[in-house]
Amino acid sequence: MSGAATRMYALKPVVSLPEKIALPSVMYELPRIQGGSASCKTAEQGAIAADIAEQVIRFSKMKLPEYNVLEARQVKILKQIYELKQQVECLCVAVRLSDVNNPAEVLNKLNLDITADEAPIRAEIIVSANPNSPPYSILALQRLWKDTKFNVEVHRHSTVSDATTQAFEEKLLSDASKDAVHSIDVTLIWKDVSDVQLVTKVYDYPLEGEANVLRYLTRLIENYNYEKSPSVVHTIDSILDLCLRLSYEEARNVNAITSKIASYLDKKTWLLDGSNASIADVAAWSVLKRVASNRVPRELKNWYDVCEKTFLSV
Repeated sequence: MSGAATRMYALKPVVSLPEKIALPSVMYELPRIQGGSASCKTAEQGAIAADIAEQVIRFSKMKLPEYNVLEARQVKILKQIYELKQQVECLCVAVRLSDVNNPAEVLNKLNLDITADEAPIRAEIIVSANPNSPPYSILALQRLWKDTKFNVEVHRHSTVSDATTQAFEEKLLSDASKDAVHSIDVTLIWKDVSDVQLVTKVYDYPLEGEANVLRYLTRLIENYNYEKSPSVVHTIDSILDLCLRLSYEEARNVNAITSKIASYLDKKTWLLDGSNASIADVAAWSVLKRVASNRVPRELKNWYDVCEKTFLSV
């Protein structure tokens, strides 16, 4: 019985294969997976890879003379470019100040070793504003930023052809300070828009809101960039945000926002600690003059009168 169980039934082969199959020579021959020869080949390949890695590391640490010469040449070229940039900036200042009474006196105040942060700035912006809500901040900046010349050119869109803007335009200053270093060309277009809009040559879409326009202008000139002062950046941003809200709020909510602005004054002359007006004062005064000139809170009345005298002086 056990002998019968070990007998297998033999089947006839379905496909008869030759004992040796001739492979074509164009095929890639893989190394054997099993067998002693495969492990020897693997060890040999590992040794070769380690040797190559060692050579690459050793080569990367070598200081080739050609690299040293190239690095020295690059440093020299960058230094020459920086010096050329400084000379061009000084020439630009001379050209821009050609209409100043004493350009030589102003140029003497500029060293040829001007740092990047103090380099003269020249910018061109387009501001669209509604005649019923003028950008009074331009008038204020013309009087506050003594080292910056605002060249304002006024145009009128067909949508507001009948609007009267003479009172605002008469306050624009045409004579630059003798100490003006920076120059900003402002094309002011009276237009039927909901809020002040700014367009530059870099961006085609407008930047809306007078508070945002002031943020942009402060970033142009390093001396007025409040974001470089951690002690006041939060306070100024909060006031600018309130001013932006005030431009769009309904009349019933104006008093609540103006009270928040008044909380920053706290018996001081200006909204921030200091003896001079800041960009926060400019924004708050301008928006109050535009939307609530007849409803200035009692706690802001003295501050508002000082702003009127300072920002509209002849």
